[in-house]
Amino acid sequence: MNYDKIFENFLDQVQKEGTYATREQLAEATKKMLEIVKANKEATPEELVEAVIEDNAKFLEEMRTTYPVPGYTVGIKVGNINVKLYGGYLDETKRKMPEDALFDIASVTKFYTQIVAYNLIKEGIFSYEDKIKDLDPRFTQVGDLTVGDVLTFTTEFKTPGRLSEKETISEVKECLYNMDVVATQKYNYTDMGMMLMKEVMENVTGKSYEDLLKDYIIDKLALKDTHLVIPLSKIERLTGTPNAKYGMVNDPSALSVGGYSGHAGIKVTSDDLIRLGKGFLSGAVFPIERQKVAYTPGISLYPEGGKANRGIMGNTYTAHEKGLAITYIDKLSPIKSFACQGSTRTQLTIEPDSVSTILLNPNSMGIERAKEEEARINSARQAKGQAPLSLVKEFTFDRNGNKVKYQFIDARQMVPDSKTMEPIITMNAITSLRLRFLNEVIKEYDRNYQKEINVTYHK
Repeated sequence: MNYDKIFENFLDQVQKEGTYATREQLAEATKKMLEIVKANKEATPEELVEAVIEDNAKFLEEMRTTYPVPGYTVGIKVGNINVKLYGGYLDETKRKMPEDALFDIASVTKFYTQIVAYNLIKEGIFSYEDKIKDLDPRFTQVGDLTVGDVLTFTTEFKTPGRLSEKETISEVKECLYNMDVVATQKYNYTDMGMMLMKEVMENVTGKSYEDLLKDYIIDKLALKDTHLVIPLSKIERLTGTPNAKYGMVNDPSALSVGGYSGHAGIKVTSDDLIRLGKGFLSGAVFPIERQKVAYTPGISLYPEGGKANRGIMGNTYTAHEKGLAITYIDKLSPIKSFACQGSTRTQLTIEPDSVSTILLNPNSMGIERAKEEEARINSARQAKGQAPLSLVKEFTFDRNGNKVKYQFIDARQMVPDSKTMEPIITMNAITSLRLRFLNEVIKEYDRNYQKEINVTYHK
């Protein structure tokens, strides 16, 4: 078998499909797989995959021991090759990270809400041009705001008070229904739009958000570990939130309305998140003719130096020639790639030929450790003459006469993405390339090879 020829043909194909990386960069990233294949001609596909993910496993462990990240799960699926790396702990009590850990994925939930909305558009339940006030008269102050304005994140909202400062769900809903539109036609990443869309979709369909997710995503993909309300039998597997023992997430706004809304609240395993990505690509849960809204850049007006290049969909990051300096997609990835990210340090990346997940759980570091990290950060800020940050908070909500306290940890300052998320994004992009090449080698050997190749690395 001429491995070098397969390699050159593979590079040709990757360039033809479109990428911001040069041929030299693609070759440099992929050549390790070529070397491993050449040196291990009698090895099984599983053994070849195990050899190529050693660097990934080493970095994940180094990251976990350097930063306040108890544990992790990283998944990569390329064709029929499935890779999962997991290790560390569920939380500060040092319970071992299970293979099927459930993570609080925060704003990745917005992607689920968008999927439901686009299905309702396809079915003619409402259109991009329909006005919100016509679909749901409870929103009294939004003027001529349209579904399209909301789905593209081109609207700035203002609520009469902070949702997390309200005590009852009815007070929160009243605040939500009476929010004003401050401006439109300017990109604005906000939770309010997806909270609004959740209410609108429930109103026009007569179904709960939970049932809509079940109808349009969970049942279609036969997902077993995707939950808004987590079953008591699975709470022991939940991580990524200081409220795990209650089955609740690390988001004040979601907590204020009972635990979830259209912008946050989903708890999911890496496997189910991978299945969602594959279901998106296949058209099983999202209209194929509409998929370009996810990876095509829309209005992106972030401050200079911030992450930009958002998709038309609004909550996705799209590819850019400057790579991670601008977005959360590595230059090695295909141009038709996109990512959804959550503040809990979670990410779903969908490429034309692969899906990958990054699930870290710094929000399960424990309140005492979080307070120590907050103090460290604020000490450094004070030395620079900067105002302190409030990264650890407690919220109290009235639930049917019972005062319930929840905690919040903003771990983004404590776990810098440039040192944690971005290196993993790059490693996943490299590994996806290498596994794509391995698939080409396998095809050359056996065009009818259909066996699932499953490799799990546990530390």
